Amino acid sequence: MTPKLIEETFPIKEISQLAVPERSSYKPIYQISKWFARRSSSMFRAIILGCVLSSNDNLMDSFYVEHNFKDLILLDPFMGGGTSIIEGLRLGIKCVGVDINPIAWFITKTEAELVDIHELGRAISECVNQIEDEIKNYYQTTCPICQGIADIIYAHWIKTVSCVRCKTQIPIFRNFIVGKILQKWFLLCPKCSFIFESEKLPSTTIECPKCFYKFNPRSGNRIGRQKVKCYQCNTHFNLLKVIKSNSIEISSEMYAIEGFCHSCFSNSNKKKLSSGLRFFKATDRDDLIRYEHAKEQWKIESSFLPWPKEKIPDGEVTKVLLNHQYLYWSDLFNERQLLALSKILGYISDISNDIIQEMFLATFINLLNHNNTFTRYSLNGQKVEGIFARHDFHPLSSFAENNVWGTKFGRGTWIKCLKRLYLGKKYNISPYNSRYEIKKGKKVAKKIFSGKIEGKLEKIPKKSILRSTNNLKLFCHDSGERIDEIAPFDLIITDPPYVDNINYSELSDFLYVWIRLVLADKYQWFKLKETPKGEEAIASKNRELNYFKKLLNIFNNVKRLMKPSGLFIFTFHHSDRDFWVQIADIILLSGFRVIKTHTIPSEARNVLNIRNKKSISFDLIIVCKIQSLDNYSEIACSEFIKQFQELYILRRKELEKANITIKDLDYLAIFAGVLMELEFKYIIKAPSGENLSHTQIWEISYNNIPQN
Repeated sequence: MTPKLIEETFPIKEISQLAVPERSSYKPIYQISKWFARRSSSMFRAIILGCVLSSNDNLMDSFYVEHNFKDLILLDPFMGGGTSIIEGLRLGIKCVGVDINPIAWFITKTEAELVDIHELGRAISECVNQIEDEIKNYYQTTCPICQGIADIIYAHWIKTVSCVRCKTQIPIFRNFIVGKILQKWFLLCPKCSFIFESEKLPSTTIECPKCFYKFNPRSGNRIGRQKVKCYQCNTHFNLLKVIKSNSIEISSEMYAIEGFCHSCFSNSNKKKLSSGLRFFKATDRDDLIRYEHAKEQWKIESSFLPWPKEKIPDGEVTKVLLNHQYLYWSDLFNERQLLALSKILGYISDISNDIIQEMFLATFINLLNHNNTFTRYSLNGQKVEGIFARHDFHPLSSFAENNVWGTKFGRGTWIKCLKRLYLGKKYNISPYNSRYEIKKGKKVAKKIFSGKIEGKLEKIPKKSILRSTNNLKLFCHDSGERIDEIAPFDLIITDPPYVDNINYSELSDFLYVWIRLVLADKYQWFKLKETPKGEEAIASKNRELNYFKKLLNIFNNVKRLMKPSGLFIFTFHHSDRDFWVQIADIILLSGFRVIKTHTIPSEARNVLNIRNKKSISFDLIIVCKIQSLDNYSEIACSEFIKQFQELYILRRKELEKANITIKDLDYLAIFAGVLMELEFKYIIKAPSGENLSHTQIWEISYNNIPQN
């Protein structure tokens, strides 16, 4: 049998050039809902094509062409945000996806299903007509130029804490830089709270033009991660300790408004604004009155609006919330956010068309990500970063309250989410891949359209996808349990959790407690008050589950469903060498054999979760088949190490030739890939004649990695 292309080669250079930019800006369908650590759709399209094409074919010639591999069946036992499922459907393959997390199940379902785009457009227009004015009214301010009504883009908040000694209320500013527009900085005077412009950011002190107080705008009352300095009595104390003790009062103050005035912009007064488009100003009395009005309205309407009332469970990543005295999920929002979000969710719950309702609910997930008290403000980007910009819960001393409805500027607002929903569902009808061309010395992306994404969901669990006229089955349960599907799978392609990198269930509870308010009566897996955690395949200090035993169980389970000639491919990514050793051990114990590996950049290095960290930005694509012991041959350890070193050097040169930079711990993915390929070919003999153990092979090989 002619080997498949991915068993021998993979266009690393071409796919990495597509995949890395995509990590910063996903295809429209993947922007509808927030999910964690999505892999590139270009990479998964290439993986699937590599499993179908023969080794004599050119993958990139087929990459931009429409295909219909209707006779193939693909399984993803860790479907997550659904990338492999969506790319499989686009290639005409019948797909089966499994995930223990209800949010993952729901996101994949709403991505895959088609919707009448005209009906969706009408539903969006109806939503705007029905609730826009009411929600927008919560986010209005007075324009400092024309004194008319303007829109808030962001309201900037700071936490304050009582000094442990003199009881003075201390705003916990790290610095007094409010924002930047074009080349001008906006600074806050710590004495009189006046906000003023500066042509440059001084390195020492600057004088407030209103009260003449001199201060260093780079130096605030918060020092490092935990220390706070009282400006009144100069006492220094540990912030986290006093928060845990619950002995002092912590509150929040709105200190600045970033806004946009439609009137000034349309009447050409924009020249009076530093940016011509937006402004910064100190919070005034009217702003505080408007906020208090929203609080009062929330107090009245919260009794009948939908919002989560669940306590935050004690977990590995949620513990930090409890330590900071966040006890309920609703504590992660202020009253104005709760009011606006609940009204939008209430509107969604009344939509009679089930498909439209679920599409709105899918994009509501994105709205939650950017509208809470954990949204950090990016000075350089002049935008907010969502709560999941990092893969944890990170309490902030200052945050930017987004305009939930939205205006001309802003990120993660409801109007922006609805636009993403519309564009995402249009993508189902006409999906594309980018082809980069050089025009006039610049790299330009050209969209090449091909295929269609139409997931027709088979709703009868007992009916095999092989015999169904539908092309999609989705299960919401543990992949270690029986997967109710008798069809033998040609391909098993997945991106499993990477040991302890992301605690999916604890993070997604933040989203789950909101959308279950609409879905609990429709789907049994939304009836629980939190997402399932006991059998989730992650390593967690708070759970007894052994990640590697769990993964072995799942690998064994899916192998039973696989054709003898089928391919099992998964990606892996970790900065701990010991975890790579155990992954190789699991492959061996489950009866698979590594045929080939491919190392490819998977993370844009500027993303918040790895920025400024010594981390790994490469994924290893691991290509496996059901193992045959007949193909193993004996080799002396010295000869094995020689082959290992030669192949390792060759792989590094291939990446460097493709202009792929290898930094920090990236070498681990190359090392693990080379070693897996070789280890599954040989029985390796020690000088004494004994067979070397799996652990010994990895230790000896690691100690013999060629120096750069």
